[in-house]
Order: sequence, then C-alpha cells, then structure tokens
Amino acid sequence: MRRLFKTVQWKMVVIYMLLILLAMQFIGAYFAREVESYYINTFSESLNGQASLLASLLEADLRPTEGKEQNPEQYRQDIDNLINNLVKINGANVQVIDQTGTVVSTTEDKSTIGQRTSQPEVTVALLGTRSESMRIDPRTGARVKVLVLPVKGDQIVYGAVYMVASMEGTYTTIRKMNGILATGTMFALIITAGLGVVLARTITKPVKEMTRQARAVADGDFNRNVRVYSGDEIGQLGMAFNHMTIRLQEAILQQEEEREKLAGILSNMTDGVIAADRKGRIILFNRAAEEMLQVTMTEVLIKGRTLYDLLGLPPEDEMPLHEQEEPLFIEMMLPNRDEVILRVTFTPLQHDSGKKGGIIAVVADVTEQQRLEHQRREFVANVSHELRTPLTTIKSYVEALLDGAVDEPDLSNRFLRVTMSETERMIRLVNDLLQLSRFDSQGVRLHCKEADLNRVLHYAADRFSMFGEQQEVELHLDVPDKLPAVYIDTDAINQVLDNLLSNAIKYTPQGGKVVLHAKVNNHQKRVLISIEDTGIGIPSRDLKRIFERFYRVDKARSRGQGGTGLGLAIARELVQAHGADIEITSEWNVGTTVTFWVPFAQGGKAV
Repeated sequence: MRRLFKTVQWKMVVIYMLLILLAMQFIGAYFAREVESYYINTFSESLNGQASLLASLLEADLRPTEGKEQNPEQYRQDIDNLINNLVKINGANVQVIDQTGTVVSTTEDKSTIGQRTSQPEVTVALLGTRSESMRIDPRTGARVKVLVLPVKGDQIVYGAVYMVASMEGTYTTIRKMNGILATGTMFALIITAGLGVVLARTITKPVKEMTRQARAVADGDFNRNVRVYSGDEIGQLGMAFNHMTIRLQEAILQQEEEREKLAGILSNMTDGVIAADRKGRIILFNRAAEEMLQVTMTEVLIKGRTLYDLLGLPPEDEMPLHEQEEPLFIEMMLPNRDEVILRVTFTPLQHDSGKKGGIIAVVADVTEQQRLEHQRREFVANVSHELRTPLTTIKSYVEALLDGAVDEPDLSNRFLRVTMSETERMIRLVNDLLQLSRFDSQGVRLHCKEADLNRVLHYAADRFSMFGEQQEVELHLDVPDKLPAVYIDTDAINQVLDNLLSNAIKYTPQGGKVVLHAKVNNHQKRVLISIEDTGIGIPSRDLKRIFERFYRVDKARSRGQGGTGLGLAIARELVQAHGADIEITSEWNVGTTVTFWVPFAQGGKAV
C-alpha cells in the first residue's frame, strides 16, 4: 500500500480528492448552517406570526366586560375554539393567561385551567414585554421553543399567550437535508476519484513511458522513443526527450569514436604514455610504456605504484613534476635488458578552477639515439684523429725535406717511403669511409650468383699465406674436399675474408696459428665459415662494441699495424647483406674465433 501511494498518479488522485473533500466540507458546513438558520428562522417567524395573530384576537376576549363576568363559561369556550382552530394544527401547545396570571385556556393539561402559572416568562409578558427561549422538554427530551406575548390594548396588558412548540420536526428536516448533502458529497467524491484517476493517467502515463525510456537509455538502448499523446506541455516534454535521446546517442557514438581513436593512437604510439592523478597514482598506461618499463598496467594498479616509484624519481617535495618544463633523461636498469635511457616529458593538467590536476608523462626510449649520438661523436673524433696522425707525419717529413733533407739521398728516400705509406693509409681510410657511407645512403648492393666456395676459400688462403710467413704466423685451411655451391657476391665475401684474415694474422704474435674452417649445415642449408687464431684475444667487455666503426681494443697496436678500425664494420655490413649473421667469440690472451655463414645456392647440398 505504501508503494502504491509513492506513485505520482495516486498522489495526484489523493490530493485531488482531498481538495474536493475539503471544498465540499466548506460548502457543506456553510450550506448546513444556512439551511438550519433558514428553517429555524422560518419556524420562529411562523410561530411569532401565529402568536401575534392569536394575541390580537384574544384582546377582545381578555378585556374585562360585564358580559364576560355574567357568562364566563361561554367566554372560555370561545377562547378554546380560537386556540384549537388557529394554533393546534401546527402542533404547538398554547396557554392563555389573564392579567392576574391565571390560566384561562390551554391545549394540553386541562387541570391547569384556573391555576396561576409560575413561569418567569409569563411574569415578564404581563409586564408588557415579549420573551422567547429555547429549552429541552423534561418529559420528552425534545427541543422546544417557548414564546410568550402580552395581550394588550390601549397600552393596557390584559393577559398573555404562552406557546410551546416542538422543533424536532424542523431539525429532522435539517438532518435530512444534511444527509442529502453528505450523500451527494460521497457520490461527488466517487466520481471525482474516477475523474482523478483518468486525469492522473493522462499526466503520469507519458511520464512513466519517459521513465522507462530513461532507464533504457541508461542501459544503452537508444532505439526506443517516447510516445507523444498530445501537443501540450507533457507532449512537448516527450518530444524534447526523444530529441535529447537522439542527440545523446550521437554524442555517445562520437565520444566512443573519439575514445577508440584515442585508444588506437595510444596503443600504436611508439612513445609510452603514462597518466597520473594529482597524487601521482597511475591511471593510464599504454602498451609502449609497458614494453619500455617491462611492467604491466595490472601490476601497477595492484601494487598501487606512483609515477615517482615507476620512474625512480625523488619524492614530489624534492622534484615537483608540475614545475618540470624541460624533458628528463633517466637511466634505468631493466631485468631483461641492458641499461636503457628514457626521455620523459611531463605535461601538467589543471582544472578549470585553477587547481592542480593530474600529469601526463610521455616516455621515449632514446637508448639507440644516445648510442648513435655517442658513436657519431666518437666517429667524428676518430676520423679527425685518424686523418690528423698521418697528415702530421707527412707534414713533418715534408718540412724536413724542405729544410735540406732532400739533398741526402738515403734520408730523403726513407722520408718519402714513410710519406707514401701514410698516404696509402689515408687512402685506405678514405676508401673505407666512402664504402661505409655508400652502404648507409644506398644500401649494400650485391651481385650474387652461384659460386664455388672451395675455390674462394683456397684463393683467400693463398693470398694471405705470404703475409703469414712475414709475420711468422702459421695459416692453415680446414675445408672439406667438396663444398656445396653457394649463392654469394664473390667480391664481397673476398673482402670479408681479407678483413678477417688480415686482423687474425696481425693480432697473432709470432709462432701463433690461424685456421680457416668451413663446415656444412645441410639442415639449415648454409655453410659456416670461421677464422680461428691464437692471438691476443678480446676482453669480454669489448666484444659487444667490436663491430662499431673505429672501435679498437688496443688503439696503439692497431694504429701501428696500419688498421683503420673499419674492417669489422664493413665485414658485418657485407655479411648481413647476404641475409646472414656474423659473430665473435674470444678469450683474452687465448685467441679469437670469428664465424659467419653463407647460404646454399638453389638446390645446393653437400656432396
């Protein structure tokens, strides 16, 4: 029942009925009062009229004359006839009292005739003043009206008329009228309730439909419309609600598209994006950031990590990120990676009220850029140094020749040989630089074809056999008698072998040994080629940088051997251009092994 009266429809019905009931109560009270006043006044006026008429008629009968004294019975008979015919038909009880206060005639108890009355109203009337009052009859309990009029003529009071009339009939009529009014009020309330229900439904039905539609919209269903029943305010509200639903659907679709675009952009960004609230708690973490920092969004949320914890920054009071205008370069050690360098740019967010909001951190992995920048600086420094050293030597010897050494044949010839050697060294350096520059700008252009690897390897060994003898280093060839045909650029592989064999012989002390191996791998359809020496070796800390341009383990020894520091870089470029790999294993003061592979020619296999 309480749920029923919580609805707007029943509230309207109840309020409507209460208003009608209140109005009917006011109207009923006013009507009952007026009806009662009307009937009582009418009764009183009728009774007064009858009493006045009776008093005027009784004047002659009560005036003392000689005939009345001679015949008193006739006198009383006339009065009885008069009061019985005039008053008794209305149900009133009448007493006629003479000027001495004696009852002359009455319509009720005849035993009172001839007795003096003690009614105070009679005493007042015999003094010439009329009186009336309302009282309860002690015998019947009925309400009666008492009216006493003096009978007088020529300013002389001859007697009084005492009338008692019951008012129960009048009040019965009034009660019937009130009953009719109450019955009408009940019927009016019933009809009003029905009309109230109908009226409330006309208002609440569209509202209920709009409520259902609002719930449907809240659940994401935008395909329903509110039914418009009329063009009044409720109908206009329904049309406005339908229009709002359409616009809301369009706005949500647009927002969804924007969200998907933003999600797509964030997911495909190469830079990491981290969003934090004003307390530094992480609220957004894209895939690039997860890959860079080796942590997932789920782990961050579960552990409740902040932006300061995640990036290893000092507390906020020491480094307020909202005031950080320049990007930060942060070096971090990650579990599955070497040291990485991250560039983090912070963008603070502020509310419209000006209060400090969250912060967006854009993270970029600049490890490779920093490495390349470092290599570029080293490259420029190394090129400058490599060119300056022979140029300084050439300049010194040329100055010596100009100062007179040219006149001494043996000395001048030695100076010229040194100048020629340094010039050839610069030419080799420039050629290597040009070759690497061409690789960087145009890529490595190969002219691959089917080739006999056995012949290529024997040719390389023959070329460096004399150089090995000069350095007192043994050069051995460990190659199967028959190797499969390979698909290579012969000139490029010859250059790779030249660089690797040259380095192996140069960095192997006298009495050492260099072995050129070849091994067939039929499963992977490739031939593994390795150059193994017993030279000075390479420290483990230098192995990861050995293929960098101008990188030397022992710079003084390398320069003394006439190397440019670019041979291994060129060899790696040429090997990788064949789609192959090259790697170095070494142990300090034990030896070094350089291994690379070349692919079989189409259909090639070991024989």
